[in-house]
Amino acid sequence: MSLKTTAAPCALLIAAFATPAFAQSAYAQSAYADQATTIDEVIVTARPTAMALDRPAPAANRLGLTHRETPATLDVLTQQRMQTEGLRTSVEAFNAAPGVNGGTLPGSVGVTSMRGFTSTAIAYLFDGVRVTGSNSAIRNFDTFNFERVEVLKGPASVLYGEGALAGAINLVPKRAYVGESSGEGLVSLGSFGTVRAGLGGNLPINDHMALRADASFSDTNGWADDTEAQTRALTTSLLIKASDRLTLNLFADYFYDKSSPYFGSTLVPASVARDPSGLVENSQGLVLDRATIRTNYNVEDGVMKSESFQVRTRADYRLNDHWTLTNELAGYTADRLWRNVEDVSFNSAANLLNRNTTLIAHDHQYWTDRAWAAFDGLIGGRRNRFTIGAEYSDTHFETTRRFGTTTAVDRFDPVRGVFPQTTQANFPGAGSRVDWVSDSTTAAIFLENAFNVTPKWLLVGGLRYDRVELERETYDLNTLVRANYGQDYDPVSWRIGTVYDLHPKTQLYAQFSHAVTPVSSFLFLNSTNARFDLSAGDAIEAGIKTSFWGDRADVTAAVYHITQDDILTRDPANPALTIQGGEQQSYGVEVSLSAAVTDRLRIDASGALLNSEFKTLIEAGGVDRSGNRPPNVPEQMFDVSAYYSLPWLPVTLGATVRYDGDFYTSNANTYRVKGRTVVDAQASWRAPFGRVTVRGRNLFDELYADWSGYGATQLYLGAPRSVDLTLSRSF
Repeated sequence: MSLKTTAAPCALLIAAFATPAFAQSAYAQSAYADQATTIDEVIVTARPTAMALDRPAPAANRLGLTHRETPATLDVLTQQRMQTEGLRTSVEAFNAAPGVNGGTLPGSVGVTSMRGFTSTAIAYLFDGVRVTGSNSAIRNFDTFNFERVEVLKGPASVLYGEGALAGAINLVPKRAYVGESSGEGLVSLGSFGTVRAGLGGNLPINDHMALRADASFSDTNGWADDTEAQTRALTTSLLIKASDRLTLNLFADYFYDKSSPYFGSTLVPASVARDPSGLVENSQGLVLDRATIRTNYNVEDGVMKSESFQVRTRADYRLNDHWTLTNELAGYTADRLWRNVEDVSFNSAANLLNRNTTLIAHDHQYWTDRAWAAFDGLIGGRRNRFTIGAEYSDTHFETTRRFGTTTAVDRFDPVRGVFPQTTQANFPGAGSRVDWVSDSTTAAIFLENAFNVTPKWLLVGGLRYDRVELERETYDLNTLVRANYGQDYDPVSWRIGTVYDLHPKTQLYAQFSHAVTPVSSFLFLNSTNARFDLSAGDAIEAGIKTSFWGDRADVTAAVYHITQDDILTRDPANPALTIQGGEQQSYGVEVSLSAAVTDRLRIDASGALLNSEFKTLIEAGGVDRSGNRPPNVPEQMFDVSAYYSLPWLPVTLGATVRYDGDFYTSNANTYRVKGRTVVDAQASWRAPFGRVTVRGRNLFDELYADWSGYGATQLYLGAPRSVDLTLSRSF
């Protein structure tokens, strides 16, 4: 990486840090406005945790309920916590959430597993907006631009429609607020030629208007050979308090990323490995060779890039003391490109690696409008909160898809070549050169209600009806066959729950919910899968939320059971025929603790235990996978973070330990990837000119995989030991 590459962002940050001392900002006048932005404030504030359960939970309801009043698990990673723990990207933030495992699969950047489910069972939102095909739209964003990341556990279809069976993840950008000017900046240099910078601030225009803008930048050479990557982001927000009754928010966000991506390491026979590891257990005699884990087998001009732009508006109008009207309008456009060798497998006969080529391009356009009326008042002398609304969305999606092969390469001295021309000769056969055009519309009506049966007992319910219409045209350039097909869906999602106050600071809750998810992403349904109905799921959850020890500590705990019916399986009487009749289930327990042990010591910890399995699943050839665990689902996850502020120096020491259990790479459960324990540590100095933090990641250089590849013998490895130095400042 050249000095010219880093000069501009560094100069920008120097301008911010070199100014005289400024007052610390109050950050944002939102639900999370009162959070401190420095590490020391996290530790020395005696009661930073109990307040969290009393904040609104907008990702979990539209009723204005707080976390305590919500009969579900909602974990929030604030900008404060992401900065404190050094969570640079959205994937790192996902992994820090209790019970969530995030991966870096290039074809679905930011893919996660949650409560035993992955892929289309999890909805990804951007400031509450769920783009159709959200698992394709999610990227590994820089966290500097976000106020918080919200993780809602359990079915969320009643809020966000199909595709939210296991939960929803909402990324909320920083927002403008009136009252005072403020700003934040950082610059960071680290291992693998990594540079990262961010600068943003809030500017009140007058007592009724404010403008905010945040920009971030990152470049890295990557820890594997020739895996450079870069990101750029700009998020903006304009707040207009037009009157005492009307508030307008306008947002415009731009994100760009480009990389020569890492497509994992391939298992090989132990007999040919120079430095075999014991990371993977199997009966096939295959191992991961440490000697080649940094070797890149992608073509030399391999690329993955994405450019997206989103605009959103929100208008809130208070009719009177009881009724509020809200309208949210959003538009989104994105162009994405993958041109790579994505799948590599070992050829024992030739002692070479076979390589499959893939070119995929997306032109993704989406808009949506959501409006609702909310009531908060008394019915029969009891408080009742009620919401009724409607939503409409329209998606246009075009994709180019090319699948072929290229030259095999030596494992130790690969001649990688370039991506072949997309001719029929290089991409032969039906389905190898196909263009798709998809159009999808969704019209929905929804309602929620929260009724206080007594001052201590709250009943919560919700109902949503969707009308989804899907049309698709495919054209095979090799066979010259054009096909048109579509499907209509009419799912109903619902939930009912209850919350009971054992004590003003202790709540018991329970919830039963019904949700739906497509058998595969709406954007990629082929003509065979389009004829199937949506898969349905039911979930039950019960738990407790409590604050104690003089409001120094919060504990949340939950048990749950989720069942998904009508997943695709083979007909037992005719295994060549695909039918709906499979079943997957998971059950487990999650616990999290956040405590200010003393005025200088803070501890955050969480644990998750689960069991996930296919109750009924038959694959090609009549092979029965019933009883097997779904791939990329660890069944044990634990983490603990501790931060201590020294009494005699302006220095804070911190460490984080994360453990994720083993997982399998396919439904067959042939390859078991061992669990990992990753330790990070840091020291932070509060200097007159800002905060200086040195952070070591993966201190013990653990060799681990966080996700499996497109083939069962391909693994995406986590980064080796690294160090970074960060200068940050609030002003």
